[in-house]
Amino acid sequence: MQLIAFRKYFLILVLCFSFQNCGWLVDLAFPVEIDKFLGERFFKATIQGENDVKVYKNQELQKYVQSIADRILKSKSIRYKEEFSYKVTLLKDDDTINAVCAPGGYIFVYTGLLHFVKDEATLAGILAHEIAHAERRHSTKQLSTTITLYYALYWTLSYILGPDLAQHAADLAGLSTNLFSLANSRSAEEEADEFGFQYMRSTPYYPGAISGFFKDIQVWRKEKGKEEDLNNPIAKYLSTHPMDEERIEENERRLKDAKIPKPNPKSFFRERYESKISQYLGKKDE
Repeated sequence: MQLIAFRKYFLILVLCFSFQNCGWLVDLAFPVEIDKFLGERFFKATIQGENDVKVYKNQELQKYVQSIADRILKSKSIRYKEEFSYKVTLLKDDDTINAVCAPGGYIFVYTGLLHFVKDEATLAGILAHEIAHAERRHSTKQLSTTITLYYALYWTLSYILGPDLAQHAADLAGLSTNLFSLANSRSAEEEADEFGFQYMRSTPYYPGAISGFFKDIQVWRKEKGKEEDLNNPIAKYLSTHPMDEERIEENERRLKDAKIPKPNPKSFFRERYESKISQYLGKKDE
């Protein structure tokens, strides 16, 4: 978006700085072009190795995970499927169990998550949850203060240094915040759960598959130790995705309210998932 277009929103952005916790106000003040700009910037920094992560370059595995995301994106409830990228990028880190969807729909999936989940439906549930974060613009809302500071500084410096020098100086405002470590609020997690569930209902997958993932996390925590250990891969997930018993119960409630019958084992596509992961990723290095 051109500078002149951003200036139209300056006064409203200042308001957002004052009322940053009002999600509806951010929706009103920040056009989705902001999300696209942030996501593209973050995506380029990631593939260039600037975010302390390494892209896992396996075209066949990437296409497989993308195909799962594409099934979710067929949901009529997804509002920004035409505007946002929703492109899957794999990250090489077997010790990180996580997935992130940056603003603008840039989806990042760690190899550690692919090793951890047991079937295609579970991975689909996690991807649906992450897509919901992008659709509900949660990261943009969290970064609203930083975005406001960035453009206020840019516009001020552009009058002093000129637009080219101002661009570099304004980078000091911190717009390149590492989204991989940006924690979600409990309300954002609950909203992503709700919308992710709705997206899943239009797929061939069991809509409640993510509940199994949450239960697997609980079992892992009991077997392996406390999540406070920063080297614990589950801790890395919990640091950005707060989880408690109530969230698990809410997932069960959604299934009951929607009168979803008990799952058919075929709706998890476990054999296909195991075959693809074994073929394209192999076993996790111990």
